[in-house]
Amino acid sequence: MSDEVTLKRAEAKHVEGISNVIRDAIERVNAKDYPPAEIDRLVQNFSRENVRELLKSRQTLVALVGGNVVGTGAIDGAHIKSVFVSPDWHRQGIGTALVGELEKIAASQGTETLEVSSSLSAIQFYAALGFIEKSRSFFGDEETVLMSKTTDQSPLD
Repeated sequence: MSDEVTLKRAEAKHVEGISNVIRDAIERVNAKDYPPAEIDRLVQNFSRENVRELLKSRQTLVALVGGNVVGTGAIDGAHIKSVFVSPDWHRQGIGTALVGELEKIAASQGTETLEVSSSLSAIQFYAALGFIEKSRSFFGDEETVLMSKTTDQSPLD
């Protein structure tokens, strides 16, 4: 990573940045795998208001560069949620760092197995981190892939 990336717990002041990163990623990345109506629904799910509410119920992290949100991810019990990185910052190790930090949080709470409902767009990303596909399901037109990993697994070299 050429610019210094800082991971920290999300605060209310990060809501707009989190919403913008997620919505941008959905529109620019997930749109390759899902129909337009589904993309519109997903974008609405991550409005500022909805993100503000999610911060109250999940442990959410942000990746910051120069004080700007470039990535985010959350954990809710044993479930990794809403890991997104700005497409402009993809392939810089930010997503991997976020998931690694979420894994540490889960392990510190005694979680032995993590789960993530991956979009089609992120299957390879999670597989590279050691997650294994368990099942597939649909929420409307959104196909998701349930993947899991024990907290002591490491990515393959």
